[in-house]
Amino acid sequence: MTRSRTPQVAFSSGELSPLLYYRQDYQRFQTGLRACVGFIPLRQGGVTRAPGTLHRGSTKDNKAGRLSDFEFAENDALVLELTDGIMRVWRYGALVESGGAPYELAIPYDLAAIQRLNWVQSADVIYLADGVLPIQKLSRFALDNWTIADLVISDGPFRAANIEKAQTMTASAATGSVTITGTGDIFSANWVGSLIRLEPVSYEAIPLWTGNTTVAVGDKMRNAGHIYEVAAGTDTGVNAPVHTEGTEITGKSTGIQWTHISDGVGVVRVTGFTNTNEVTADVIKDLPPPVVSDGTYRWAEGAWSDRRGYPAAVEIYTQRLAGAFTPDEPRTVWFSTAGLFDGFEPSGDADGSFAYAIAGSNSQNGGQWLKASRRGIYIGALGEVYRGFSDTKGQTIGPTTFDTSIEATDGANGSRPIAPYGYPILITKEGGRVQELRYKFEEDGAVPLELSLPSQHLGSKGFKEIAWQSAPQRIAWVMRGSGDLALMLYDPNEDVLGWAPYPLAGGHVESMAITTDDVTGYDTLTMIVRREIDGATVRFVEEQAVIWGIIAGEQPLHEAVHLFSSQVFDLADDATTFSVPHLAGEEVYVWTNAGEYGPITVAADGTVEIEWPVTHAVIGLLDETHYFETLNTVARAPDGDSAGRPKRLNAGAGVMVHRTGAGRVSCVERDVGQPERVSPPVDLIPLKVAEDLVTAYSGTIKNPAVSGHAGETSYRFKPFGGAPMTILGLTSQPETEAA
Repeated sequence: MTRSRTPQVAFSSGELSPLLYYRQDYQRFQTGLRACVGFIPLRQGGVTRAPGTLHRGSTKDNKAGRLSDFEFAENDALVLELTDGIMRVWRYGALVESGGAPYELAIPYDLAAIQRLNWVQSADVIYLADGVLPIQKLSRFALDNWTIADLVISDGPFRAANIEKAQTMTASAATGSVTITGTGDIFSANWVGSLIRLEPVSYEAIPLWTGNTTVAVGDKMRNAGHIYEVAAGTDTGVNAPVHTEGTEITGKSTGIQWTHISDGVGVVRVTGFTNTNEVTADVIKDLPPPVVSDGTYRWAEGAWSDRRGYPAAVEIYTQRLAGAFTPDEPRTVWFSTAGLFDGFEPSGDADGSFAYAIAGSNSQNGGQWLKASRRGIYIGALGEVYRGFSDTKGQTIGPTTFDTSIEATDGANGSRPIAPYGYPILITKEGGRVQELRYKFEEDGAVPLELSLPSQHLGSKGFKEIAWQSAPQRIAWVMRGSGDLALMLYDPNEDVLGWAPYPLAGGHVESMAITTDDVTGYDTLTMIVRREIDGATVRFVEEQAVIWGIIAGEQPLHEAVHLFSSQVFDLADDATTFSVPHLAGEEVYVWTNAGEYGPITVAADGTVEIEWPVTHAVIGLLDETHYFETLNTVARAPDGDSAGRPKRLNAGAGVMVHRTGAGRVSCVERDVGQPERVSPPVDLIPLKVAEDLVTAYSGTIKNPAVSGHAGETSYRFKPFGGAPMTILGLTSQPETEAA
């Protein structure tokens, strides 16, 4: 028999894929686990019990919906709850009220549209897009005073100009409400609401400006592409008009005054349909006179309308609002004029509005999202991901500098990516992988890095949505198709990457948002969690509890929250009776300053009674599926590898605990073709009879678990009730049979 002592002092790689169970040469094998369910791997190396959740309330009428973060400043963070037709506002765990009732704002979205929504925030305004309605502008004026309305855009964007000379349009007047008469059966009823941009074909009746020319009031001339009308004077003098609006004197000696008429382009919005060759319209921008007198085939239809559809994605990049992916042009991105989010007038100027249609190499898949990142704006499509950037050094993007390159060919799903380190982290098109598009200088572009590969099995049910929590640990929370979450601990600067599944005591997560807490400064994860409570389906708004003060020793052990949909009672006087009506009929546990109680069934009226009076209690659901398990114990043999030889785990191994209240450990034995054998769990921290669970233990303790002989052995650790549990390392003491 050969005995050895094998240390593992870090678990930061979390739960590894079964395909890596035997890869002792793999870098993350040394810091990995066979299972890490409901535990969080830490950047420092340890593994700690994941926090529970705090019950904050229910969604509007228990309806399905979606959460959106709204963060204006460090102490001004909100979560917006969107359900069918209604928006409500949550502020640090409480609903904002107005007149003694929750504040509500009517919104123009049903549930299907809410699930499609894409948004971006700028100060007190959120721009929302769903691909069906015009971009909406959601504005905050006070906590209980919001408005939502169409983003009014009157100068574009426009589709490619018409080139069919047989299809002309003629306006009845240059201003006001006009009739547009067409040729070639252009119109249909769905043109109502559309913009039309009109330019003259010729200027035969309007000569170019010349100096010292006799004119009369009402005469028109052109200069530098603009049309001017004589307002006073009879001689053009020597100075040509150059202004772009209003009336100005250009010659003092001659008294000549010019009124700016047009820059050669007019815009109307269709208000009514008469027949295929006639519509009525309101003039948004005065029409050039030749469009009225002669008509023109040089017209362009608005790109965004009920007829052509509206953007499905929005983003803000280099002071421009970008809208993208209409039903009619699913691979086009439109950028506003720099600094003007409602300005989409086509322009060739460097700061002007422009559109870019992405050419498809292998596919014409529609776009999914836009994401501003360190080296450009990333454009996710079902078949590929592009990076948009300026092709001119030292210049920002513009009509003449914008270009794109393909950065990944695995495609993307509809979930908007995160960019915690300046580069997009996205869910791939099939939903089973998470990738980062990290820029590499030698490639002059991004190289896809599959972050989910070490724990690929966690994506088997699909990843649906991803959100980033930057403090105190750097964690991406990922909604899974199974209804629970997975967490991805990621810090490339420390070469830390670790995954773990996070079940929520039977809850099904339907939406999540992350905002900054005003007290701790930590990022708070808020979720809509669907639960079955006493036979009824409810949708709770739950906040992930903060446990880091317990780990740091800044809070007493009894303030830890590891129960779910829990309620915290902090009382001035002792009590034995509590009320948790939202959990009526359910089995709960009670974690207090006098130890653990439970399971207890909540009475129909929400009452919970315990035996001993306490001043602090956490009451909630316990998730008994939480545990973590080491990889197979690596045991030495005199002649090399011990694989294939029976081995056992002896008593006397060490476990390094930190601020731990209680926990249990078992040995797991596995042999091929046989079910796994789990030894009865034993207390990791032996407690005296009737001792309350109120002490936080730190240091190295003896592992009491012992196994029998098996081909593979490992340790399994389970939490106890609501007690905190943090393991910083362990030493195994395996014994291998001789050959």
